[in-house]
Amino acid sequence: MQRALEAMQERLYSVFDGTRFERGADLIVLLCLPLPIPQFNGAWVVEDSPSAAEALADAVAEIEAAGAWPWVQTRSGQSRTQQRAHSLGFTESVRVPGMVMRSGDLAEPAVDIQIELVGDGDVDAVNELLVACFGVPKEMLDELGGGVRRLEGACWYVGRADGAIVSSAVGLTVDGATGVFNVATLQEQRGRGYGAALTARAVRDGFRAGATFAFLQSSEIGHELYRRLGFRDVEEYVLLTRPG
Repeated sequence: MQRALEAMQERLYSVFDGTRFERGADLIVLLCLPLPIPQFNGAWVVEDSPSAAEALADAVAEIEAAGAWPWVQTRSGQSRTQQRAHSLGFTESVRVPGMVMRSGDLAEPAVDIQIELVGDGDVDAVNELLVACFGVPKEMLDELGGGVRRLEGACWYVGRADGAIVSSAVGLTVDGATGVFNVATLQEQRGRGYGAALTARAVRDGFRAGATFAFLQSSEIGHELYRRLGFRDVEEYVLLTRPG
């Protein structure tokens, strides 16, 4: 899963100007100035080695010098680099399950929702939905959505119930793997299986495109939903940020 996640992030960065995806000594430096949010700027720890821990401070300094707020992505058990991150002020952490599904394991949800690819006329409304769900400024989502629509292997979905936009998700297929990202449903529409239906559509389309497995990093609220669909936990990511 880790290699697939890296390949997809690198593919995404290729469609934006002002980005950097650089592999170093067991550490990846990510910089995406068009999207100045922590998830797109920081360091990913690949291996919990002394060289990764040593390189972490310089990587963080580079991201800060570019004007972005950095984060550090590690995995459970990578205690050496986690301790180094703590010493650099990254004392707030979130644990995120990494989940995988193999072809044939998808349990199709029975949900009454119309699912289509996002069209030109849907972009503003879908991004307004994502603003409501994620609390990210709309101009950033406009930038991200434009990149997704230019991205080879990407499908951006919109879900409608009774004609109204209620949910969205992105599927990206790269090198035989399909990643599912940005699954979002309006708060007042949750609990009806809409997010599950869009996730299943992204997974199904990915398998039809030749993927051998699908994966995602799960939110707490979506974890049981994804398990019911057929995903299983294979990894745990520890995302580290500074207070504030």
